[in-house]
Amino acid sequence: MQIPAELLKESNYEGTRLIEITDEAVLNLTADLTALQQEANPYLEKMEALTPQMDPIYSEIAELEAKKKELLAQVAPIRAQYDEEMVFVEEIDQRATLIKNKVQPIINDLVKGELGEFERAMQTIHKDGKLYVEVQDQLEEKIKQLRANKQ
Repeated sequence: MQIPAELLKESNYEGTRLIEITDEAVLNLTADLTALQQEANPYLEKMEALTPQMDPIYSEIAELEAKKKELLAQVAPIRAQYDEEMVFVEEIDQRATLIKNKVQPIINDLVKGELGEFERAMQTIHKDGKLYVEVQDQLEEKIKQLRANKQ
C-alpha cells in the first residue's frame, strides 16, 4: 500500500478522540470509584511521606541481596561437591534406616516387660561398651511441658 507522504505529516494528526459514555450503571460505578479514591487519598499522601524514610533501607536491602547472590555464586562449586558426597551418605543412610527399622521392634519386645504403664522406649545409647535403651516417662514429660507452657 502506498500512502502519500502529505497525509502522514504531523500537521494532519488529530490526536485521540473521546466517545461519551451515558450508561447509568457505568456512571454510578465510576462515581463510586471516585469516592473511594478520595477516601484513599489521605492515606496515600501519608504513605508518600513515609517513602523517603524507607528508600535508604530498601537500598541497603538491595545491596545485601546482591552480596547474598555473590556469596551464593562463590559457594556454588563447593556446594556441588558437597552434594556429590551427599548422594553416598544418603544411600548409606537408607541402608542404616532399614536396619534401625528391624532393630527397634526387637528392642521394644525385649524391654516391654520392664516398662511402667506410662513409660516408652526411646533411642538406643552406647555407653561404656554396652548398649542401653533410653526410657522416657510420658507423664513426667507432659508435666514438664505444661510447666514450661505456664511460664
